[in-house]
Amino acid sequence: MFINHYHLQHLKVVYEEWLNDQFFWREGWFFAAANLQAAFGKKDINGVYIGKNGCLIEKYQETNFEQEQVNENTGYLSKFLNYAVKHYGKDHVHCMMLPSKAGALPDSLPVFAGPFDTGKVLKGLKDSLDEPDVLLDAGEILKKHQKEYIYYRTDHHWTTLGAYYAWTQFAEAAGLPVKELEHYQRETVFTEFYGTTYNKAHIKVKPDSVELFHNSGEKGINVDMDDGKLVAGSIYFPEEAAKGFNKYNVFFSKNTFKIVVTTEAGTGKSLLFVKDSFANCFVPFLTEDYDQIIMVDYRYGKVPVKDIMEQYKDITDVLVMFNTEKFMQNTKLSKLADIGKGETGMKKFNPDDFLK
Repeated sequence: MFINHYHLQHLKVVYEEWLNDQFFWREGWFFAAANLQAAFGKKDINGVYIGKNGCLIEKYQETNFEQEQVNENTGYLSKFLNYAVKHYGKDHVHCMMLPSKAGALPDSLPVFAGPFDTGKVLKGLKDSLDEPDVLLDAGEILKKHQKEYIYYRTDHHWTTLGAYYAWTQFAEAAGLPVKELEHYQRETVFTEFYGTTYNKAHIKVKPDSVELFHNSGEKGINVDMDDGKLVAGSIYFPEEAAKGFNKYNVFFSKNTFKIVVTTEAGTGKSLLFVKDSFANCFVPFLTEDYDQIIMVDYRYGKVPVKDIMEQYKDITDVLVMFNTEKFMQNTKLSKLADIGKGETGMKKFNPDDFLK
C-alpha cells in the first residue's frame, strides 16, 4: 500500500496523541494509586512519610548512606574548617549543619516513625575540629519553632521563616546584630508551590506558599553568577521561578557553582559561603552585614577552595552550611579539602547523579 506524505504526517500526529494519552493516564493512575494507599491508612509512600497536617516528609534510613562516603566527607569538611580557623581566626569561621524535615519537625511525623539519627555524624565532625565551637547545630532552634511554618509541606527545603530562625543563631554566634521579625517586609510571591517531595509521593495536600523577607540590604545589590555568565541587580527571580514547577528557584533562579553577591552594607566584611541549596533563601539575611558574599556549591564545580580563597583576598569570614543528610550523601566534596594549589585528580562532575 502506498502511503503519501500527508498520510505519514497524519500517522505522526495520531501516534503523538496516543503517547500523550498514555503518559497522562500513567500519571493519573500513579496519582490515584498513591492517594488510594493514603486513604487506606498507609503512611509511607515511595520513601515519603505522610505526616500530620498534610506534611510530606522524606524518609531516611541506614541504607540511604554509604559509611565510607560519610567518613570521607567528614574528613574533607573538618580539614577545610581547621585550615580556615588558622587562616581567618576562630571567631570568623562557622559551620551550620541543618536537619532534614523529619529532624526539625518530629511532632509532624506519623506515630510509628522517627527521624534518622545524625547525632553520631555530627559528633564525629565536632571531635575532628581543632575548634569545636565553630560547629553550630541548627536542630534545636528549629525544633523550638516546629509549630510554625518553617519547612515547606511539599518540598524538602525550609521556608524563609525557617532560614530566619537559623540566621538568628548564626548572627548571635558571629557577633552580628540580631534583628526581630518586624525588621523585615514580608511578601508572598507564590501560593501554589508543589515541591520535590510531592513529586515523589503524589499525595493530594495543600500547596505551599513562598515568602520573601525584604530588607535594606537589597539596595544597590549586584549578583554575578559564574564569573559573568549571568549578572543581575537582585537575588530574587520571580519571573523565572513562575515558569517552572520549582518555585524555590525564586532565590537566585538556580543552583550553580559560584555566585558573588555585592552589597552596599559598608561593613568591610567579605564572606566565603560554602553551601548547598538550603542556603539560597538564607543569603538575604546576610546582605545587611557583608559587603560581599561569595557563594560556592561544590555539587556544580571543582575549583580547589584554596584557589577561590586566593582569588578573593578580601575574605574576612567563612560560613559553611549543609543539610546534614544531603552532606552525608554528597560525592563532590573533595575540592573542599584541597587547600593546596592545583588539581587533585577529581573525576569529572556529573550533576545528574546527585539528589538536589
